[in-house]
Amino acid sequence: MTRNEPVYLLPGLLLGLVVVLTHGQHALTAYALPPATWAAFFAGGMILQRARWWGVGLALVLALDVVAVTWGGVSDFCLSPAYVFMVPAYGVLWLAGRVAARHLHWQLRDLAMMALCLSSIVLAEILASGSFYLLSDRVPHANLTGLPAYLIAWGPQTLKAFLFWIGVFALTAGVTQLFRGTRFSASRSGRA
Repeated sequence: MTRNEPVYLLPGLLLGLVVVLTHGQHALTAYALPPATWAAFFAGGMILQRARWWGVGLALVLALDVVAVTWGGVSDFCLSPAYVFMVPAYGVLWLAGRVAARHLHWQLRDLAMMALCLSSIVLAEILASGSFYLLSDRVPHANLTGLPAYLIAWGPQTLKAFLFWIGVFALTAGVTQLFRGTRFSASRSGRA
């Protein structure tokens, strides 16, 4: 860890906690908390940026899925050869967050860039749900012509959860900056 790395430990732990509390099926599902995993990867790309933190996020999600299926009584329905496509889906979100951190200055003229970054959820959904539809044996008679309807059926739910958590994260960042008395700046120089 570098000298500045502890600064990112608290945001990383908070993002991880939100993922633990909302990922998959668990006791809190009854309270209708939407899954925060995808938004946490986007926010992680913005805040944490370094690839090692992305790897930590991947390890956390994998561990949660293994524990849920192995000991938590959750069905293994979603585990198929398509599961590997979650890695590039999370990568797309992480990289979009990094792009947002480097190029957004939270001004009105940045709306187009923010829309482009947020469209990463569409690509991630195509990678995750599209691969599940086409590669798992869970969807009978899956073919390319049925893929758009499948994505339209599942996409809004994913988008709604993503936007909810991005809103929560943005509100949290705004309130934090307000209490600090400083202006939020997404630019981070010298970080890879």
